[in-house]
Amino acid sequence: MIEYALLALSVILNMFFIWYIRNLLSNLLYISDNLNSLYDELIQFRDHLNKVYELELFYGDETLKNLLRHAKHVAQLLDEYENILLLADDEEQELEGVDDGKSEEA
Repeated sequence: MIEYALLALSVILNMFFIWYIRNLLSNLLYISDNLNSLYDELIQFRDHLNKVYELELFYGDETLKNLLRHAKHVAQLLDEYENILLLADDEEQELEGVDDGKSEEA
């Protein structure tokens, strides 16, 4: 009798942990998507700033030069986190594959 109670408790706990891990992964994927968007916007900003800095009117302006240096620094920081973003993208593809497999079985 105790074995059945422990088995039921184990099944319930395992189901809870599966649900919890799935929610954590979905939150990670949401954050990853937002960081990818932020990274893309920052790269576009840096490129636009480079084009403005290269114009004759602004060439050599210290304020734009410092702003460009700061944008490059932030882009480098985001490059360091690129591995995390790629890891989250791989997990998203795996989850989509699992979801597709479930829909085919039903």
